[in-house]
Amino acid sequence: MRFSSSITHTNTNTLTMMRPNPKTLIRFFSEQGHQNNGYINEENETNKILPSSHKQHFPESIQHDQQSKMSFFRQLSSQAEQKLQDLVVNSVKSMLEDKNDNAKIYSHKPPHSIIETGQGSHLWLIVPLPFWIPFVSNKLAYYLLPSIQGLFVLMWTIIAILALKNAIILYVNRSRDFTKDCAGQGQKPIRHIVAISCYKEPVDLIARSVETLADQTEVHRITMVISFEERTPDKEKKCNILREKFQNCGFERIIFTIHPYGVCDEIPGKCSNSNYGLRTAVKEMAITEDEMDNILVTTCDADSKFPRQYIAALTSKYLKENRPGLTTIYQPPLFYNWKLDSLSFVTRVTGLLRSFLMLGALIPFNINTMSIFSFSLSLAKKGDFVHPGYQMDDIICLIRWMGVTQRRLKISMVPVPVLSGPTSGETIEKEIIEWARQARRWTIGAAEVFHYFIVKSKRIPTIAAFSWGTAFLIYYGVLLCTGGLFGLTSMLSMNYLVKDAPLVISYIMYGLLALQMLTFSIAFIIDMFIPKIMNVDECIFFLRNLFHFIMTPFVLLAYSCVEFYALHEVVFLGKKEGTPSRPIVSGIYAPTTGISKMLDNLIRPLFDQYVKQTTIIDGVH
Repeated sequence: MRFSSSITHTNTNTLTMMRPNPKTLIRFFSEQGHQNNGYINEENETNKILPSSHKQHFPESIQHDQQSKMSFFRQLSSQAEQKLQDLVVNSVKSMLEDKNDNAKIYSHKPPHSIIETGQGSHLWLIVPLPFWIPFVSNKLAYYLLPSIQGLFVLMWTIIAILALKNAIILYVNRSRDFTKDCAGQGQKPIRHIVAISCYKEPVDLIARSVETLADQTEVHRITMVISFEERTPDKEKKCNILREKFQNCGFERIIFTIHPYGVCDEIPGKCSNSNYGLRTAVKEMAITEDEMDNILVTTCDADSKFPRQYIAALTSKYLKENRPGLTTIYQPPLFYNWKLDSLSFVTRVTGLLRSFLMLGALIPFNINTMSIFSFSLSLAKKGDFVHPGYQMDDIICLIRWMGVTQRRLKISMVPVPVLSGPTSGETIEKEIIEWARQARRWTIGAAEVFHYFIVKSKRIPTIAAFSWGTAFLIYYGVLLCTGGLFGLTSMLSMNYLVKDAPLVISYIMYGLLALQMLTFSIAFIIDMFIPKIMNVDECIFFLRNLFHFIMTPFVLLAYSCVEFYALHEVVFLGKKEGTPSRPIVSGIYAPTTGISKMLDNLIRPLFDQYVKQTTIIDGVH
């Protein structure tokens, strides 16, 4: 299905969009680069104070009633229409195409700079270094290259230690009864909303995930929200099947939502689906502000399997930390052992390393949540729920909520593992192709997220923004993308370009390689006992496991190559066709930005004329 529009001139139909609607006009009054503090919708009716940068337009303060206000907007709209009659806007063209159910966005935007994506400059600084530094100084080369490689190995060592520590915590808590911790909750018991976003997944797969929630020890405290898309095939039939199957399973209630297709400023995906589902659920449940700190939201995918005590463990952790509703997000360690033993070494090694890195890096260093995570409803409300214009809801939410809470959020580990589905394909070839496609999407998504962070960082305290941005760049840009490529180039340089290196330097390089392989072995050791906690029965022959272990650095190298390609694709070409995600430059080069500035210049004098003696308290007063 394709939708396209082109604007060559303004006409009466276009101008009718500027009817006296305070919500619409206030968007025009917002200056570029400032938060639209005057915007108020049904779900967010809290008062907004006018930014100090705008106070110059409203020097004096008087009050006016609603009738005079409506009269003002009518006059303003009428004069604005008169001024716009002669306006001609040329060469503005945009196209939104949806093919094979992936949103594709085309626009005339220049290529994105390395600074905007934030993850390209270090590649050309570090990766080629081993090829030219020997020609500058041979002695410098055989000291510098092992030192840099040692830094990478040190990172992996720290990650391995922390991952092993958190895996031991999971193992120690394998038999713990968390329901006892939930017993004495007093007059304000913790309730839960679990939201599953669905599209074309088979109803049996969705039912299997919901079953694991229906088996929870705290099922009576769960409101189950199952969100479909408007274009989901047989969505009514799927809703009826799921409703009939789970209506008597003990849930506090079950809510089904259908996210409409083609909503302005949204793209199809989990972000927009979750945003709509949560807003609908909160409205239907009639939740008050006082209750929100006592309601935890868990968002997940349709291929998730929760342990029986997940909700109890989450509640226990939340109570133990004294209900930190606005400071903490909760992340269960994800393991991708859903038929992982039957997949290729590429997919299996990637799955093991993703769990390993979550345990050792993402959670301990508060970098980001992933796929399945939990948070208080008060935090979601304060952060205006989920941004519907992006795809990676986990990291986007973290950045957005850091801005509204004015602090770096803590990611706390829920001490029970959760099973999630890995990438897969019908054949090994298709599986590897899907793996490469996913790696490319993750990389482009990381670049998109970093750009979003750069745009929003001015709303985050400097120390929090700097510390999180640094951790994000080191993890995604340096460790995952640069590490494998630098290991290859440094090895080639030490063998063929560096001359007369002392024997001890060679021993150091071999020692670093051995230490890095030892850190990889931790991932395989964790895989030996954690799946048993989740009652996952796997059959991996020793020699096959050994082969996968040996291939681990090569899989990481292949992943680095895919990241290298994807980052340069973003930097030089921007978002290409087929990438189901929002454009990297979020509106900075969009035609509507120029239109917004133009309208602001036209309407501002009229606005000042009528409100020079008026104080705007919020969007409607």
